[in-house]
Amino acid sequence: MIVTENEKSLVVFSSLLLLHYPKLEAELVDIMFSYHKGIGAVFHTKDYWVRDFMPIQMDEYVFIKFVYNPDYLQEKKKYITDVDKVIKKCPFAQEYEIVDIPLVVDGGNMVFCKGRKKGKETEYVIMTEKVFKENPNFCKEQIECLLKCAFMSPDLTIVWLPWDKEDIFGHTDGIVRYVGINKSGKPRVLANLQLYDNKIAQKMYSSLKQHFEVIELKLSKYDELSWAYINSIQTCDFIIIPGLGDEVTDAEVLAQYKELYPEYEDDIYQVQMRDFIAENGGALNCLTWTIYQDYLKILAKGARIPIVDYEDLKKGDIKKEIMDKLKLTCSK
Repeated sequence: MIVTENEKSLVVFSSLLLLHYPKLEAELVDIMFSYHKGIGAVFHTKDYWVRDFMPIQMDEYVFIKFVYNPDYLQEKKKYITDVDKVIKKCPFAQEYEIVDIPLVVDGGNMVFCKGRKKGKETEYVIMTEKVFKENPNFCKEQIECLLKCAFMSPDLTIVWLPWDKEDIFGHTDGIVRYVGINKSGKPRVLANLQLYDNKIAQKMYSSLKQHFEVIELKLSKYDELSWAYINSIQTCDFIIIPGLGDEVTDAEVLAQYKELYPEYEDDIYQVQMRDFIAENGGALNCLTWTIYQDYLKILAKGARIPIVDYEDLKKGDIKKEIMDKLKLTCSK
């Protein structure tokens, strides 16, 4: 199964954000504290981009950890975070079952979506084809099989977008974001394709259109940082959009988000961070590791209600099932 951003409630940052950008961190935390939900930090990271290297949630207690060894950091290895060390030093992360997958994938290159067809939930992950370059020992079919096994979703649809090689990161979280499900059950996505040349943009649009209702980001003007408007924080309670310091386009984006996410009503915010984005090359989705938590079960655990024991057994069973499937897949 997959977990989409609108289902999550806990937001985790790297401690480096507080150390180097205390004002930005304080603005974000002030918004989140008003919702009385979890905010956390992980330590011993080598950069701010926890989205890229921290494990990805597939179940309440089970996370999938890919290999974090991006090609764009091979000449700057001091910035490659030791994910195992981070988890080891993070008490709440140790509560989860972690499944290692032998694929090099950045979390920023995985955008998860859900739909509904004939009463059944459908699941999707959007990735760029850069994954093929990063994993030369696997063919496309093997990569897709490993992903489906990892998320225990045999019907998971992997939507491949062409990789614009001028973008060294090759991430999808600055290209597209999940909006929700339309009345016919088709998933809706917000896409920002204006920054790509026409040929690549058309290929991206065609790939997305096969599976989604595609809504294009509408701005009166675009610049090299317009992708950041897509790269926002979303939880089950709120959305925070990066502001780029342009009153016109910032207002246009805020209005479009409010139209697309009416269920959030007054829970959509904007935080100015153009200088941070220009200096570092990432925005809010990149900065956050988001996690689904069942607060009723957390309360039950504190009260020692037996159902929690059942859930603890369940997570071990899920991990074993995934590992068995992966062993079978890798042996073929």
